[in-house]
Amino acid sequence: MISSREIIELNAGRAIDILVAEQIMGWQLETDKPKLRRLQRYFARDERRRWWRNPEGGWYCEPPPYSSDMIAAWQVVERMTSRGQVLFLSQSSEGSKVSFDEPGATSLDCVNGKSVIVAICKAALIADVQRAEVGIGIDPILRSDTPVLATALT
Repeated sequence: MISSREIIELNAGRAIDILVAEQIMGWQLETDKPKLRRLQRYFARDERRRWWRNPEGGWYCEPPPYSSDMIAAWQVVERMTSRGQVLFLSQSSEGSKVSFDEPGATSLDCVNGKSVIVAICKAALIADVQRAEVGIGIDPILRSDTPVLATALT
């Protein structure tokens, strides 16, 4: 899993969009060969094309541009809210400070950035990393908050 430090260093673009799609929004690369063959029949063949499946069951060639489009970024806010995370946002002429945390949180680890859109994505990813560190994650099947095993069984 990517670290908070690595998330902070990311720039807007495909890397953040893919991380948000997979870790926050529940998108997955389609790996089912029969489905891939069917999709390739409907669209021009491109061996480099990768198909993404969203949790609702639709297929797309690319995840939404979460780090550059406010409508897509707001979907991230809505997903985090549905997980019980509250958006903390402060804006000034110098930039934005964004964090996601529990509703009663008092000490926040904010992401600072000139772009509120990028800051929303980074804050969501960092909140996800922090939740995983304490053993709370998102069940990829149920798409709901459930405790996950934090240590490997041996």
